[in-house]
Amino acid sequence: MSVKVRFAPSPTGLLHVGNIRIAILNYLFVKSRGGKFVLRIDDTDKERSTVESENLILEDLKWLGFKWDEFYKQSNHFPKYNEALEYLKSIGRVYPCYETKDELSLKRKIQSSQGIPPVYDRASLQLSDEEKADLEKRCVRKYWRFKLNDAEIIEWNDLVHGKISIPLNSISDPIIIKPDGSYVYTFASVVDDINIGITHIIRGDDHITNTAAQIDMFRAISGKSPEFAHVPLLSSIDGQDVSKRTSSSLSMVNLRNAGMEPQAIINVLSSLGTSNNIDHKNSLEDLIKNFSFEKMSLSSPKFNVRDVELLTKKIISEKSFDKVKSKFSKEISEDFWETIKENINTLKEVDFWYEIFYKDILPCSEKMDQDYLRQMLESLSPEVDFDTWILRLKEISARKGRDLFHPIRMVLTNLEKGPELRKIFELLGYEKVKNRIEKNIR
Repeated sequence: MSVKVRFAPSPTGLLHVGNIRIAILNYLFVKSRGGKFVLRIDDTDKERSTVESENLILEDLKWLGFKWDEFYKQSNHFPKYNEALEYLKSIGRVYPCYETKDELSLKRKIQSSQGIPPVYDRASLQLSDEEKADLEKRCVRKYWRFKLNDAEIIEWNDLVHGKISIPLNSISDPIIIKPDGSYVYTFASVVDDINIGITHIIRGDDHITNTAAQIDMFRAISGKSPEFAHVPLLSSIDGQDVSKRTSSSLSMVNLRNAGMEPQAIINVLSSLGTSNNIDHKNSLEDLIKNFSFEKMSLSSPKFNVRDVELLTKKIISEKSFDKVKSKFSKEISEDFWETIKENINTLKEVDFWYEIFYKDILPCSEKMDQDYLRQMLESLSPEVDFDTWILRLKEISARKGRDLFHPIRMVLTNLEKGPELRKIFELLGYEKVKNRIEKNIR
């Protein structure tokens, strides 16, 4: 059997690390089976879906290195949804309802106060044709529900959780069409999964109850359902769920703008909740080869952006000049890159070091020993290399250790820390070193 999965984001906001982790797991799983990865934009929510969000989703996924085999948009599939709806009507598996949001909320409150599970009571099924006609004459907008086979217990062998059983009489008949006529994700997703030929659905374990209703829907429409894997949801380091509403700082846009490396994000997210070690050298092919749901824990993994920052720094420190030279607006030399690469956290910091080496810098902010500055100048000459200069300075100043080197670093860069002094000296060259010492002599 050919394996096919889908990543189906809604264009209603920014993709965050929780979404991308689901995309990664789908991608690794299907590629480890030699199958196809489908990208589907779930844009049935007309009010909240935007073209801007859709474009950002595509940008984020391309930036991370995803390649999809098929692409779909739910907004192009309404004829298919209409067709499936008519079929379900013909077999008596959907029915119109007329309660308002407030009425449904009141029902749930009453059920809760009586210790009854808040399951829809199917009151609309008891309405006569005359009562329905009267409600519609009074412009009461109807919505539609899928009628679950409430005598059945849905069971499936989840690829992460193992055997799961849910009695359908414990959940409400799902709404499939809203009063405004728009299709709900629960229904549209099932119809698309059938038509596209999805074989495995990998998503967060907040969908487990929803899955029971959807399996009943799959069976009603096509007679069979895909396999499922429900993975524990990510939480932030403080234990909060990662979501579009609460985690804008963990969006792909923010991480991209902060200079994080795609490889770092993929390696961290693919390892969370598994027994795999985070290794910055792992390629996508390495991750595919080693993928298995058997390594996944059932507890909610915590995402710490610091892990991505540290991995980004490590990845950058090992990049060759050929891999990065095209990424900068300024023309930089290989010597410059080799000097700074172990002292930057992201590629965005290259501009900072460019200013330090190639632009004029201010005199030192701290008070400098004027005698020592003159000794620096006195021991410097065009033909002198770094080791000889330092040896001369030691002899004439009687300084050593921090007392010898720290003032030199401050004079040359006006910074407490940075690249190796030898590399700074060699990259600046005699004239700039001389000029920066002279600027600090008063």
